[in-house]
Amino acid sequence: MNILIAPDSLKGSLTARQAAAVMVGAVKKACPTAALKTLPLSDGGEGALEVWEHMGVGRVVSALAEDPLGRAMEANYVQFHDGSAWVELSQASGLVLLNEAERNPLKTSTRGTGMLVIHALERGARRVTIGLGGSATNDGAAGILAGLGFELLDEEGRAVVPCGGELIRIQKVVPPKDWDAAVQFSVACDVDNPLLGPRGASAVYGPQKGADARAVELLESGLRHWAEVLEECFGRSVAEVAGGGAAGGAAAGLMGALGAELRSGFALIAEALELDKALEEADVVLTAEGMLDGQSLSGKATVELCKRAKKAGCETWVFAGGVVGSAEEFAQAGVDHAVQLRPEDWSVAESMAQAEALLAEKVEEAFRTR
Repeated sequence: MNILIAPDSLKGSLTARQAAAVMVGAVKKACPTAALKTLPLSDGGEGALEVWEHMGVGRVVSALAEDPLGRAMEANYVQFHDGSAWVELSQASGLVLLNEAERNPLKTSTRGTGMLVIHALERGARRVTIGLGGSATNDGAAGILAGLGFELLDEEGRAVVPCGGELIRIQKVVPPKDWDAAVQFSVACDVDNPLLGPRGASAVYGPQKGADARAVELLESGLRHWAEVLEECFGRSVAEVAGGGAAGGAAAGLMGALGAELRSGFALIAEALELDKALEEADVVLTAEGMLDGQSLSGKATVELCKRAKKAGCETWVFAGGVVGSAEEFAQAGVDHAVQLRPEDWSVAESMAQAEALLAEKVEEAFRTR
C-alpha cells in the first residue's frame, strides 16, 4: 500500500512538517509494510515559508516589522533564487501573534506586512507574492499600503491610522512619489469569499478575530467605504470580486490599489511540489488541519488535496482538530474519512496543547487494522 502523507499546519499547535512527522510515525507503528511519501502542504498562507525553505528554492530573510498591534518584532519572508519574493501575511500580521485578550480587528493592522514587502523591494525584488491566511486583521490591506509608504488621508488631509475601525475615515490614498508601478504583485489565497456581505470578510472571519456583533457592523461599513475609496483613487472595483474577502479584505485592497493578481496559493505550491505526480503513485492520502468545516469547502488546502486525490483514484483521510459539518458534503468534496482529534469532553485549548499525541493516536487507530 502506497500512502501519501500531506498535511497542512494545525494552527497554533503543529507546523505542516511537524504534523507529517507525527503521522509517519503513527502509520509505521500501525502498518509497517506501507510505502510512505510525505509532502507537507500549505494553501499559500501560514506554513508556506516552511514549504518553500524545505524545497530549497530560496532563502529565508529576516526583517524588522510590526505585529498587528504595532509592536516591534522580527519576521521572515522568502526571497527566491530568481530574486522574486514570497511574503506570508501571517508572519507579521497573524492571529497567532496575539493572545485572546488582544484580539480586536477594529484596532489591528497589516502595516508590519507592508514593512516586509518594502524590505524585499529594497533587496531588488520586482515580483512579490503575498500569501494570505491566518490574519488578525480586517483592514482591507490599508496597513500594508501604509507600510509601503502610501498616505491614507481623511477629508482634511490628515493621516488616518490604518486599522479596521478607521477605514471609514479614509477619503484619499496617495502613493509615495518614488513608487515603482512596474513591480508586479500577486495575492495567493484559496477562499472565494467576497469582501462584503454575509460571506464577506467581516461577517465570516471577524468573529474569529475577536469581533462581536457591533464590531462586525462597523468593520463591514468600513470595508464598504474603503472599496469605494479604492475605486475612486485607482479605478478598480473590488467589492464583489471572489476571494476579495481573504485576510480581512487584504486581497481586495491589494487588487484595488496595486493591481495585484489573485492566484491560488494551493495550486502554486502543488505545482512546485509535483503533487499530481505523487497522487498518481498513491493508494491512500492522509492530510490534517486545525478545523474541517464549511470554510474548508471554500478552497482550503486539505479539501483541494482531497479533490485531486479522488480524481487520481485515492482513498482520502482528513484528521482535524475539530470536524463540523455534513459527512455527505465532505464526501462530495472528496473526503472519504473525516476524523476529529479533539475528544468531545475536551476544550479547544486542551486539544491544541495535546495535538501531537491526539494526532498520533487517531492515525495509528485508523490504520491499525489495515
